[in-house]
Amino acid sequence: MKNHLHNFFSKIIRRNPAVLPRKSKAQSLTEFAITLPVLFILLSGVVEYGFALNYYLSLLDATREAARFYSNSDPFLRDTNRNIVGDNTLFYGGAAGVLVRNLDPTLDEDFKDDPYVGRIIPLNPATDEVIITVYSKSDSGAVSYPTAGSFRLFASTTESLFTSEEVEGLFENGTPDAGLLIVEVHYTYNAVMNLPWTAPLFPMKLRAYTIMPLPAADP
Repeated sequence: MKNHLHNFFSKIIRRNPAVLPRKSKAQSLTEFAITLPVLFILLSGVVEYGFALNYYLSLLDATREAARFYSNSDPFLRDTNRNIVGDNTLFYGGAAGVLVRNLDPTLDEDFKDDPYVGRIIPLNPATDEVIITVYSKSDSGAVSYPTAGSFRLFASTTESLFTSEEVEGLFENGTPDAGLLIVEVHYTYNAVMNLPWTAPLFPMKLRAYTIMPLPAADP
């Protein structure tokens, strides 16, 4: 029976051979020429976004460095009885300075005589901003410092990513009082490859931040 079936289907295949059209070399080259620009555009877009992601990670590392370095410092001026009498401007300026020097190490005195070789991300006062804010959260709400509002390195109108209400929302009901230091950087990323087909997507605003506990700001 097996042999009969094999012979039957063999005859059908021989009588109805599948005829597949064969592509010419010219047709293959034409198809390749049509798809190549599309593939190149997609690849260049992926590479450009890779550069942007790399810049974002550098910005994030800079905020972490600044927040970690100043998390053990005091953002307030105090009298002899340790009562708060004002804002410590050196605290906010110092945190912003750590962030800026992390992005552009050539600003550090250590590199004046030893040229720095590596990535430099200078901030543009006209388009970028560094925002330093301290929050003191208690059951009655979250109070922000400095008293006049968030510290801004370039005094722009860039809005902070956080408000007192949003900071309160970070805590569940009944959580202990806490002090927080929030370091933000708002950076305008311009395309590295500067290709004409990616021009409509840039400049791109990159925003990175780090939230760090600040014991000195505990209520």
